[in-house]
Amino acid sequence: MGSALSCLKQTQTPPIPSVVFERYFSFNRNTVTSLPPECLREIFEYLETKGSLYSCLLVNRNWCKVAVPILWKSPFKLSNGLSIESTKIIQVYLTCLNKKSKQYLYNNGVILPRSIIEGISSPIFDYPSFLRELKFSDIYNGVSDWFSNVIGNLGDEQQTTFLKILVTEQLFKLFMNQCSTFDIISLSDIPYETPTPLLPFLTGSVNCFSRLRSFHCVSKHNNKSEIFRAISQVSEFIEILEVGGVDHDMEVKALGVLIRAQKKLKNFKYTWDYQTKYQIVLSDTLCALKSQSKFLTTIQFEYCNFHHCNSMEALADFENLEYIQFIHCIYIGDKMNSFTNAKFPHLKYVGFYTNYIESPRYWVCPDDVAALIENCHNSLEQVLLPRTGNCIISSHKLVKALRLCRNVKDLKVQMGEGDIEEFLKFLKNNERLEKATLICYGDSNIEYFFTKTNQLWPNTLSSLNLKGQWIISPEYLKTLLKECKSSIKQLDLHSSHITDDHVCAVIEYVKEMRAAKKTTLHSCLISGERMSEEGRRKAREFVNLTKIFL
Repeated sequence: MGSALSCLKQTQTPPIPSVVFERYFSFNRNTVTSLPPECLREIFEYLETKGSLYSCLLVNRNWCKVAVPILWKSPFKLSNGLSIESTKIIQVYLTCLNKKSKQYLYNNGVILPRSIIEGISSPIFDYPSFLRELKFSDIYNGVSDWFSNVIGNLGDEQQTTFLKILVTEQLFKLFMNQCSTFDIISLSDIPYETPTPLLPFLTGSVNCFSRLRSFHCVSKHNNKSEIFRAISQVSEFIEILEVGGVDHDMEVKALGVLIRAQKKLKNFKYTWDYQTKYQIVLSDTLCALKSQSKFLTTIQFEYCNFHHCNSMEALADFENLEYIQFIHCIYIGDKMNSFTNAKFPHLKYVGFYTNYIESPRYWVCPDDVAALIENCHNSLEQVLLPRTGNCIISSHKLVKALRLCRNVKDLKVQMGEGDIEEFLKFLKNNERLEKATLICYGDSNIEYFFTKTNQLWPNTLSSLNLKGQWIISPEYLKTLLKECKSSIKQLDLHSSHITDDHVCAVIEYVKEMRAAKKTTLHSCLISGERMSEEGRRKAREFVNLTKIFL
């Protein structure tokens, strides 16, 4: 029975488990309540993903013993961001503190509730021992909510912050002493005034980090080198690594040590807060990643500066790479030539994105990106092509590179009227496209484009997004929706040329399709500077009546 339910869980098809429950369990409640813990755990872990586990706590003592550890391995996920829920979680953890920690907080000005100090509401379970996802932001924000809802405003903001830090540190010590192992540790989103909690790493039990799978440290603090080295000494099975704010040589070297210490790193993300500064990428870091070339499947760079990086050649040997992304990265234009001859046989996703197309430091060489697309055309499923400085030349090269891509499901590309013939070749070869985002530069009349392509879009297309300075008449927009070979469920139209008449055209189309009992749009987003308040009002009224989002 346990293996059967395990298989059902892996298929992730909700109707099947309900059938199983009805067939095997509903006729005999005793059978249900007497299932062994191993079998219950399989069922409860499935129910946890559906948010249906709370009711199991009240069935009987055995069910409660199995359900509680599952609920408390990541309790803040279930709080849904509600202040009162996170307050309750912190309150439970505070009752689990030993007398020494409670006295320490009291001596430093934290007035704990009487029920916690005197142990009146002693916990039924060892809740801290169940925690598997330790995130500093969850704990600190939860403590802040607890102060707001239980302690109240102390008047002195600096003193309040100091007390929150004290409580957070004591809870960290509690988790380090009680938990046998952690799956995820995150030291990201730590307020700058808060000292990074180094103490748990340096004085805690090393065993609790031995099976760490995911480590996140995006921080402004300057002692990350100590954290990286401490983690590298006790954790060698990290699969997901996200870091940022690596500022100086010592931190770069320590990060390299951490990367090389892993046996099977699969996902690496380098990121930073663009409002502060960009994350500088050095060749040393990429060379360290090369030690994981057989295992890495995902690489992401966000708000990164490649100016001091000599080359990306170290990344070209990643034989199992499936996902590579550059978001708001600068000075990568002359570094992409490292990928000209790279062949990633399993690459499914390649993405470039930036809002700052006007600045040359964000530009990408279209020849290098086109070469990467052509080399990996057999495996690509999602392609987000970059917007570069010379729109006409670059878009033509990038659209041309798509002609051999037969398996692309999600495409975002900048194009103009001169790219129609090359895009036609892409449509003729592709039968799997589900989502297309076309960004038109200049004032481009897109009616001719759709006249040529309307019957070539694959039947799989369900989402069409048109952005940029494209021009289309309301009448043709309605004709396009009616005559398109594909059944478009989601439509996103954004252009400065959009008017109220375009909104009316979409409304008329929806009404006609519904009157004919034909499939129509599920959602539609229309925006443009020329739309009047009256036009927006009509759209909102129609939305209220039809549940179509305009």
